Amino acid sequence: MTTEDPFAAPPSAPAATPTPPAHPTYDATLTSAPAFDAYPPAPGQPGFGMAPTPPSGIAKAAIALTGLYALMSLVSALLAKGTVEKTKETLANPDEANPFGDVGGSALNALSSLVMIAAFVFLALWMTRVRRNLTAVGRPAGGPPSVEWWGWFVPFANFILPLLGMRAISRRSVGWGLLLGWWLPFCAVWLIMPFSASAAFRAIDLDSGKLTHPEILDSIVPLAWASAAAIVVSWLFLVLVILRTNARHLQEPAA
Repeated sequence: MTTEDPFAAPPSAPAATPTPPAHPTYDATLTSAPAFDAYPPAPGQPGFGMAPTPPSGIAKAAIALTGLYALMSLVSALLAKGTVEKTKETLANPDEANPFGDVGGSALNALSSLVMIAAFVFLALWMTRVRRNLTAVGRPAGGPPSVEWWGWFVPFANFILPLLGMRAISRRSVGWGLLLGWWLPFCAVWLIMPFSASAAFRAIDLDSGKLTHPEILDSIVPLAWASAAAIVVSWLFLVLVILRTNARHLQEPAA
């Protein structure tokens, strides 16, 4: 016979097993990661492994850098007439030309090239982030994979590949009107560039090396303005494409 100790502490109840919080229904309108950190998506659920959020910081950087490049194009157009006159003097009297006569123009061209490279990198980064977001929410963009990086460098095909890449990530956010408003003026710049770059060679006689057609150099000025205007127009449409795609690409498509 067992006698219980009247002074013994009562036996403790077994610890209840905590019930883990249920995963909430995925909401594509969420714009911050903490909700996903508190309730990480379950395996097989859209968004598992990452928190898709609009890449606002990269979008702002892409807009700023492409805008800076457009501004520098306008400055280059403003300086084009003076650059042409210095080029005429250099070609007419190469022995007396000042080798440092157009240092400012050369520095502007070098800086513009660096800004253009940075703008390309951030625009491609933004497009990549949007593409990943669409994949994370179960709506893959499709189109040529990673075309935002390599499509610009394929001869002749680069007139269409970057447009297809942008269309793939923005088809649910913007229409063809905005896309062509961005892309066609940009392609016009590519068509203008060879005429402007070759003007100096066409203005001189290749046999004698003398300046024989100075009027060809004068054509650089209107070409510079046409190029700058096209870049500005292209940039304005690009801003709309970026902002609307950034705001809408994670929204549920209309039924």
